[in-house]
Parts: sequence; structure tokens; C-alpha cells
Amino acid sequence: MHTKSDTFSILASKTIAYISDQIEDQDETGVIDVDYLGDILKLLTPKGEYVINKHSAAKEIWLASPISGPYHFHHYNDKWVNKHGAELMSLLEQELGQFVAVRF
Repeated sequence: MHTKSDTFSILASKTIAYISDQIEDQDETGVIDVDYLGDILKLLTPKGEYVINKHSAAKEIWLASPISGPYHFHHYNDKWVNKHGAELMSLLEQELGQFVAVRF
């Protein structure tokens, strides 16, 4: 049986890996440099570096965006949302869309 912490860890890791895989698959020209190691995903773009990682103590995925700043997302209703209701995947699509069309 999984604990809440185990469930979070698995789900967050799968989400971060999914983001990495989707960018690698959809960015055919290599505009975004993807570096994924140990549950830390770094995306180097023409506007700076994004960092996406899981924060186990808070049970959140953290995003540092060179465009819009820091965010903390918790899992709610099958989505990663922040306290203002912004959704991780939508935010990434919008911001990374400046460089490459990517859909999650």
C-alpha cells in the first residue's frame, strides 16, 4: 500500500518525466535544451532557464520561470494547480509556446 508521500512522489516524478518527454518529442528544431536528472528538469530557452522539480516536504511541484517567476503547484482533481488556480501544463504551454509549439 502506498502512503500519501509515496503517491505524491510517483505522480510528481511521472509528471516531470512526461513534461521532459513531450518537449523532446515536439521540439523538432531543438530550440529548448532539456536537461532531466534526478527529478530536476531544466529547460534552457532563448529567454532563460526554467527549473521544474518536486518538493516532497510540501508535496508540490515547483517551477521557476525566467518569464513569470516562481510557482508552487499541488495535485488537485487530476491537475497540478497553484493557489490561484493556474494550471502547470497550461502555463508551460503558454510560455514555452513563444519558442516552440508544445502540447501536454
